[in-house]
Amino acid sequence: METKRGEIPNGILDDLCSRFILHIPSEERDNAIRVCFQIELAHWFYLDFCMENATGLPQCGIRDFAKADILRYCLCV
Repeated sequence: METKRGEIPNGILDDLCSRFILHIPSEERDNAIRVCFQIELAHWFYLDFCMENATGLPQCGIRDFAKADILRYCLCV
């Protein structure tokens, strides 16, 4: 799994997208607040579980997590 320094690995992003973003009910996908809430849940899961169970993962705030990692990844997959 190849990653640039400071990026969350694609395997973890796959897991986070499938858990929190891709399965949002269709009636809630157009609600920006609901989508942002799911991104926040994914961020907390990343901090609480992913970073605890793997070494070398970058620590990032919610803003960087949302714009640089999870959104770009979900849109590009």
